[in-house]
Amino acid sequence: MIMLAGPNGAGKTTFHELVIRPRIKALFINADLIQREELGDSSMGAAYRAAAIAESRRRQALEKGISFVSESTFSHPSKLELIRDAQAAGFRVVVYHINVRRPELSVSRVAQRVDEGGHDVPEDKIRERFERNQPLIREAVLLADHAFVYDNSGLNMPARRVIAFTKGRVTAASEDLPDWARALYGRELGLV
Repeated sequence: MIMLAGPNGAGKTTFHELVIRPRIKALFINADLIQREELGDSSMGAAYRAAAIAESRRRQALEKGISFVSESTFSHPSKLELIRDAQAAGFRVVVYHINVRRPELSVSRVAQRVDEGGHDVPEDKIRERFERNQPLIREAVLLADHAFVYDNSGLNMPARRVIAFTKGRVTAASEDLPDWARALYGRELGLV
């Protein structure tokens, strides 16, 4: 199981399209795509329905032993249970933490996505989730069998890998870590 974790507008779906999908052929379970392509409804109610459908599909894949890729903002601890359940079912879990340096960047990217016909997320939700999801994503990274932390703050640049983990231990770290990565993973990096 591969989990793409990060705030709204961090570039999780783009990362899947450019990095994961060309290398790994696996079912992609994405609530945003379900909402747009299957429900055809951009309302918040449809967003919640799509999230429920995605969760059901993830659970079905686990039960059937089918490898899959999914993404989440990790705004709720239930995604940590998904990781634990996947590991208990014999899945190797890889988490990609895709992040940006500030919530303002997430807000502007979501606005750009809406201008291009994508789904909206209210600004207050983006900001609130940005702060709430970071500790949950950190926990997911440390829980995973392998995890890779990417900074996607650059404009028109690919996401940059800044830290790699194996079973909660740092195996590689960039010399020039962004401040958010130092703050979030400082203990594991020996900075705290």
